[in-house]
Amino acid sequence: MSEQLDVLGAPMIVKADGGTVAAFVADHPIPPGYFVPPHRHDADDEMLLVVEGELTLIGERGESKVQAGASATFMRGDLHGFRNDTNGTVRLLVVATPGLQAAEMFRHFDRATREAGQPLVPSQIAAIAGEYGVQFG
Repeated sequence: MSEQLDVLGAPMIVKADGGTVAAFVADHPIPPGYFVPPHRHDADDEMLLVVEGELTLIGERGESKVQAGASATFMRGDLHGFRNDTNGTVRLLVVATPGLQAAEMFRHFDRATREAGQPLVPSQIAAIAGEYGVQFG
């Protein structure tokens, strides 16, 4: 399986969507300046593996920078977010388990952005995320 999505301005190549095996796996190139605000997942554990570049992680204890080769794991309910503060693309491997809600949420972001013909505003993003057990803040 390989499915290309646009997740709020960043490409995501889905490798597994949680349907056949209990994991969502995606290659996620993160452009400079891209920001995912702190949020919590009700139903998925998530792991981010930095394949290329340097990523700023945001969590309960503040911010930290992680380099290629590092990983970060967030259990359901853990507050987390990330940002690309560099001038280059950061490439992540995103793994969520069991992952069905993650896959559907990212598909919904892609579909809603295409239908709107413009970037979604924060209230639209929060409403869509909420449908899949993700809360910001």
